[in-house]
Amino acid sequence: MPDDLRDYRLRVDLTFPPEIKQYAEQLREILVKLYTYAIVLNEGQLNEERGFIDIERDGHRLGLSCDIIARWEVGKGRVI
Repeated sequence: MPDDLRDYRLRVDLTFPPEIKQYAEQLREILVKLYTYAIVLNEGQLNEERGFIDIERDGHRLGLSCDIIARWEVGKGRVI
C-alpha cells in the first residue's frame, strides 16, 4: 500500500511544572480543537482503538498519585 494512504498517528506525553502550566493549557486548547478531526480505528470491533486526550495532576515527583482531571475521547467528546 502506498505510504500516502496510511493514517498519521500522533502520540504525546508531556509533563509541565506548575510554574509554567500556562503552556500545558495552551497546548490542551489547540489539541482539543483538533482532536475532532481524528478517527476511531476499527470502531465497534474488539480491536477498537479510540484516541484520547488526558489532563492529569501528576504527583510522581512528589511521591504522590496522579489524578485524571479531564479526558476527551475521539468520537465521544469530553468524558471526564
